[in-house]
Amino acid sequence: MKGLKFSGHETFICKQLWLKKGYDFLQKGYNFNDPDAVVKLGVGKNMVSSIRFWLKAFNIIDNKDIPTEFCKIVR
Repeated sequence: MKGLKFSGHETFICKQLWLKKGYDFLQKGYNFNDPDAVVKLGVGKNMVSSIRFWLKAFNIIDNKDIPTEFCKIVR
């Protein structure tokens, strides 16, 4: 079981469609650390890190931003 984490979401709850938006973003070969990630995702700077946080929290991606086995099953 993963350890609990109480920060990283920048105080944003997981918004509707963020998981899909973040997954699609990575599938296009983009990176959350790119300076233009804000533009490509269409969200604010803090929201970019929050989307990444929620993708990890829901076990969609691992720490290297690669889709998990769980993600491959449910997509």
